[in-house]
This record gives sequence, C-alpha cells and structure tokens, in this order.
Amino acid sequence: MTPPSARRFGLLAYGDPNIDLVFAVDRAPSADEKVLGRHLGRHAGGTAANVACAAAHLGLPTAAYGRVGRDDGDYLVAEFQRFGVVSQWVRRVAGPCATALILVQGDGEKALVYAPLPGWPLDTATLAPSLEQSHVVYAMPYDLAEFEIVSHEARAAGTLVAIDVEAAVVPGPERLAALLPLCDIVFFNEGGFRAATGLPPTPEHARTLLKQGPGLVVVTLGARGAIAVRSDESVIQPAFPAHLVDATGAGDCFNAAVLARLLGGDSLADALRFAAAAASLAITAIGARAGFPDHAAVASVLDSANQGASTPLSDTSPRNRPSERPHNQVST
Repeated sequence: MTPPSARRFGLLAYGDPNIDLVFAVDRAPSADEKVLGRHLGRHAGGTAANVACAAAHLGLPTAAYGRVGRDDGDYLVAEFQRFGVVSQWVRRVAGPCATALILVQGDGEKALVYAPLPGWPLDTATLAPSLEQSHVVYAMPYDLAEFEIVSHEARAAGTLVAIDVEAAVVPGPERLAALLPLCDIVFFNEGGFRAATGLPPTPEHARTLLKQGPGLVVVTLGARGAIAVRSDESVIQPAFPAHLVDATGAGDCFNAAVLARLLGGDSLADALRFAAAAASLAITAIGARAGFPDHAAVASVLDSANQGASTPLSDTSPRNRPSERPHNQVST
C-alpha cells in the first residue's frame, strides 16, 4: 500500500467523460410536446469528469479514470489537460463518446438526457495502481456490481470512496442501502436525497445514514445552500447570491470544492462555505465547466461576502479542527 505522503493525487475521478449538447428553451417539453430551442454549443462534460476539472482548477492534484470514444476523444482529453487533470488512465475505445442532451430553461435550471458508453470504465490492469496513487476516489455508482469492485479495490489501497447520488442512479432506499456500506463520503443533490431515502433533506435525516457506513454525508439544496453531517458535527451553509445562467455543473463544482478544502485541512464548516462560494461562480456561464473558478476567484467572493460563516449545529471535536488533522487526509 502506498503511504499517504507518497500519493500523487488528492482525487481520482472514476467515470467516463461525455459530450454535452446544450440547448436553451423557455421550458423543458412534456411528453408528446415540441418546444422551440436555441443551440448553445457543444461542451465537455460528465459528472466525475466535471468534478475532476473543478478540483484541479482549484489546485488539487487530480487524475481522471475512464474511457472516451474515437469520435471526440481527443477533444475530451484535451479538456482534461486544459484544466490540469492528469489523463494517463483515460483510454480510447471503439464507438462514439458518451453524450448528454441538456436543456437549459429560461430560469437557468436544466433537464438532461444521458447516453453512456456501454460496459464499464473499469480495467483490472490499471484500477489498483490508480487507486494506490490517490487519497480519494469519486464516482457516480451507475452499476452496483462495478462499484462493489471499485470500492473493494479502494479499501485495499487505503483510498477513501466518495459517491454522487442522483435520483436516476439511486431511485430508492433498497439501492441506497446496498451502496452506503461501500463508501466513506456521500454527496446528494436534493432530488437524489428524496428519491433515495423517501425523506426531505434535513440534518437529522442525513445523520441516520451514517449508521449504515459513510462517515460524511453532504446534501446540496440549490438556491437554499447545503447541509453536511458527520458523527460529531452538523453544518448548514446558505447559498451565496449569484446570477443564475446555467446550473449545469454547479453541484459538481460544489462537491469538488468540498473535497479540495477538506484534503487541504479545512474544517467542515469552512469547506462548505468555500464550496458554496465556488458554486455561486460556476452558475454564471453556459456549459458545465465554463464558470469553474480558481482559488483566487473563490477567495475574492469570500472576502467580499456580507454573510457569515457556516452554522455549526453541534460542537466540533478537536480532531476535526484544521490544526489537528493531517494534511491531505479527509476526516470522516
């Protein structure tokens, strides 16, 4: 097992990048309905890939793990490199790249259709070496059998496992119960939390999930901010004021920022406040990554913000204070 001090990457983002085809519409169509739209462009995207780019842009050493097709693969790899993401574990496969159709409504909210590549990104020859070089692996667990392998290999390598839960991936409590013992950190958006648990997202409801395995649960609430809980601490973080242009990638940016700051030694409250500021910048441009900020831009928002810090709901134990936590380790 590679010791923490010798690992090259804070984050390994596991999952295929994709092409985002973005259209502006007044509202997303209902069944058997046609609406007029305007093509806004073709962008690089993908949940794990977006998190990788956001984290790297904030200064966290980051690598991507996945596949690209033969059609737009060079473009997707070049986008990784533009953001500073190491792409040595991104391999080319036959066929087209994964694709997402994104409809951005007049209010900036989005609807999305995702067409993944067939099969798994997992390659037995490269998975273990990539995990051994990383502190945290981040994935959206589309396939439970695949994710079980990734989690097992990560645990063997001493690598923390973080997952992103959305309603399309985890539609109910049974699937969630199978995933929670396999991970250390769980990120939800509001719809994902409601679908997976059947409950509204509150610190009390999020805390019940800790009994099933993870050490940290984070839920983003859109314009209402975010909440996070671990065994001895709960935090509520309001959103920062921002002009919403396109919400695509905002949650990815938020999650990346949380991990980047926790790995950098921040307290949970400070990490959430930093992430909320980062997300407020991410939504100001069209495309998942167009608004991703660097550390200086986030620091500027924090410096000029009128709102206070995050609200701890219970005392933070000494082990969670920045001075007590080893650098490049996430306390869960």
